[in-house]
Amino acid sequence: MIPSPGECHLWLVAVRPRPEWLPLLDPAERERAGRLAGTGAGAQFVTSRAAQRLIGSRYLGLPPRAVRTDRSCRHCGAAGHGPPRFVGRPDVSHAVSHAGGWLLVAVTAGEPVGVDLEETSGARDLAGLAGTTLTTAEARRYATLPEAERRRWLLSAWTRKEAAMKLTGLGLRVAPRLLDVSGPLAAAEGVAGWPAEPVRLRDLTLPTGYVGALATTGPVRALRRLSLPEPADAGAVER
Repeated sequence: MIPSPGECHLWLVAVRPRPEWLPLLDPAERERAGRLAGTGAGAQFVTSRAAQRLIGSRYLGLPPRAVRTDRSCRHCGAAGHGPPRFVGRPDVSHAVSHAGGWLLVAVTAGEPVGVDLEETSGARDLAGLAGTTLTTAEARRYATLPEAERRRWLLSAWTRKEAAMKLTGLGLRVAPRLLDVSGPLAAAEGVAGWPAEPVRLRDLTLPTGYVGALATTGPVRALRRLSLPEPADAGAVER
């Protein structure tokens, strides 16, 4: 089940209320889910944490409840805000993103990975996002686009930056305006902690109304799309 070299597994999971997934969460997560019960944020939280355990069980060979995820920051050591890592399986890297009605999990073998998705129809201050996100060269490109193309182009650029920042574990400690993602590699000059290896970018094909991107340090030659059935169903099926 471990991805082959040059392969990335993409798991796309619909976000919706699933009370039957609550037992997969640990006590602290169930307490948080209880505080969010009945809200969209609650469904998103339960889906994310339970799906990561269900997916992790496929790679670790453990029951979902036994899957543990380390979220400590590899830069400062603090708990809770680092990229997720399955405990006990250092040869498996995964990244998570959610927006609107979808959760996306990317899994690679060994090398770090970052992923991001965004809704194209969400209420966003495009001018503000462009002003705080784009490099000078990217801003010039954005200004030349027809009005009808700007939203999707800008949000696509944002997902490429987010995926790259997640891969590094630096997150928004990297000012997005320092990160150029107009080409196949993310270019960041003078950013402490940026990887020595090239950060490769790839746009993803997602459901209508969403854009997304994948970041890896090694070339991705194959994307394998997997679906996650409900716990009562048998195994994951490839689509």
